Amino acid sequence: MSDPNKQVENIRQVRFNSIWLVPLIALMVAGWMLYQNWSSQGPVITLISANADGLEMGKTKLKSRNVDVGRVIDIRLSSDYEKAIIKVRMNHGTEQMLRDDAKFWVVKPRVGKEGVSGLGTLLSGAYIDMTPGSKGKLQTDFTLLSQPPLSTENEGVRLVLSSTEGSKLDVGASVHFRGYEVGYVEKVGFDAGKGAITYRVVIRSPYDALVNSESQFWMTPGLSFKSSASGFEVRLDSLETFFAGGISFGLPEGRLAGKAVNDLAEFRLFSSKESASNNMYDQFINYVFLFDSNVSGLKPGAAVEFRGVRIGTVLDVPFNGIPMDALTSLDTPVIPVRARIEPQRLYSLEASDAMSLQKWNVLIDDRVKKGLRATLIIGNYLNAAKVISIDFMDNPPPIKWKEFEGYQIFPTAPDAFANIETKVGNILDNLSQVPLNKTFEQLGQTMSEANETLRQLQEVSKSVKQLLDKSETQQLPADLAATINELNLTLETYQANGQIGRPLKENMVSLGRALNELQPLLRQLRENPNTLIFDSKPRADVQPRAAR
Repeated sequence: MSDPNKQVENIRQVRFNSIWLVPLIALMVAGWMLYQNWSSQGPVITLISANADGLEMGKTKLKSRNVDVGRVIDIRLSSDYEKAIIKVRMNHGTEQMLRDDAKFWVVKPRVGKEGVSGLGTLLSGAYIDMTPGSKGKLQTDFTLLSQPPLSTENEGVRLVLSSTEGSKLDVGASVHFRGYEVGYVEKVGFDAGKGAITYRVVIRSPYDALVNSESQFWMTPGLSFKSSASGFEVRLDSLETFFAGGISFGLPEGRLAGKAVNDLAEFRLFSSKESASNNMYDQFINYVFLFDSNVSGLKPGAAVEFRGVRIGTVLDVPFNGIPMDALTSLDTPVIPVRARIEPQRLYSLEASDAMSLQKWNVLIDDRVKKGLRATLIIGNYLNAAKVISIDFMDNPPPIKWKEFEGYQIFPTAPDAFANIETKVGNILDNLSQVPLNKTFEQLGQTMSEANETLRQLQEVSKSVKQLLDKSETQQLPADLAATINELNLTLETYQANGQIGRPLKENMVSLGRALNELQPLLRQLRENPNTLIFDSKPRADVQPRAAR
């Protein structure tokens, strides 16, 4: 008889329970999912940024050309708490995108001079965009850009412009050639050593061929208002430059194109096209002008003219290169002004027969000896802007200095207004020396004698009339009677009511009245000669009305 326990044990060893398949299949699926997840993952990269504004761990995506290529998996601060460290898990197959020239930036709503961008992120949230790298080695650490890159083009030429004047331009400002956009500002910095703002600009190909060693660059503000001796000038460029400003470049008029330039060639950036034109002359003679008159209205950049033709430029008003002790030691107070004579303005910049600076110095010295002097004149009476005018004078003032404190001096003369003031003063001095009292006494005596003469003529006329009325006179010959009649008519014309006597009396009376009215004016001019030009009574200040 067999043992039942043994049979049960044998059955248990042989039978397989199907319920065991469930956990086995679950383990296999889990393993397969883990393998798929591991095999589909790409490398983990690190992005370093100033902040993590708009980014969320586990939600923010990394895209390239609007295709998801990764996701943010971790955000934390750096060890010095100065930067944000962003970890991104890349998708499988994106390893070749991670080279040295790859660029990353955050896409979010932006409103700027380039327009409105990133509106799609208002609902979906910010994300990280990238430009795949194509050059350099593979790497996993990158710097997150604060702004989207302006361009991914590498063709063209990059230049470095430095400016010590004018307002600052922003990244993205356009670069124009004759009004056509050919490039943009890529980077803005500051050179502490030179004290200048630096701009790294990109000139796109094929327009980079327009740049050469003789090119000049200047700022083009959208709206400019200028007041000078030439008048008022208002200039409005395109709306783009009106809001963001821009840079223009070109070749100076009369100058030939130079050599081609290499990348990162340095140029000076001028504040305006006029400033660039005034600085293209590399041959000049510096002079110091010592003016003993008012220099108000003379500004740096004003013209130095010879009979209306510009031959130079004013540099400093006033010039601080001369010590104050040397100026105060002079008998007459003067204002030093530094300017330069630019002979190249009189002929082409590339002229082969141009005179040397040495010959120009000799020529100017010879003309100065013949009466060449510098004066201040008003170039524009609307804004009282002045220029330095150089011309010959008939009676030039003597030359006081040829050199002063190591600077070459150009002789000056009083300006036109000062000459007018001197002439008016001389006229008033001559008027003050006229013996008016004696003249008035003689005039009164003359008028009394004229009245007496007219009275005597009137009595003689009456006597002649009585003589003619007598019967004896009427019996005289006809010729003698006619002569007496003519004498009577002549005497009547000299009487007070006659044709000659009446106008003479009226003129004498008018002359006396005019001289009496002129006495207060002459007395005031003798006491205050400047009343002929300026108002004698000071004007009271206008009191502003109180607000209602």
